Amino acid sequence: MAAGLPAPHLGIAGMKSFAASVFLMIASAAHAGENPMWPTSLNWTCAFSSVIRCERSVDCAMVAEEGELALDYRENRLTDEKGAVHPIKRHYAQTVAGSPIGSEVKIELDTNEVIWLSPADGAGVFSDNWIGAMLSPKTGVVQELRPLVCKPT
Repeated sequence: MAAGLPAPHLGIAGMKSFAASVFLMIASAAHAGENPMWPTSLNWTCAFSSVIRCERSVDCAMVAEEGELALDYRENRLTDEKGAVHPIKRHYAQTVAGSPIGSEVKIELDTNEVIWLSPADGAGVFSDNWIGAMLSPKTGVVQELRPLVCKPT
């Protein structure tokens, strides 16, 4: 008997401690497995070669504009093509029922910009390349859409 505690108290306290440890271990494992991009890398470079701009009048136009974004999950931030750092507000994996791609990743920035990414392999096998788009709401311009190709760095 440890510390002079009666056996029934030690048993309950021990079980509570064990249960809390198991819960933390399960929660940590679930959290670590939430993002299917993480096993490949925590740092990604996403390139775009065009931007689609849609004005309030519903007119949309595509312009050739190249740039790279640096996605850093370890520091929970994205660095845009101009070098500005934007904190990631939240990110999560979302499964799509009936989709040949097992899941997609959604990233929301503190600027209300949103990035959707899916593995490039349509067979549902997670590849090293992820494709998607970044949607950016702008003042005066309703939105900008950048098609992205992301690779681990």
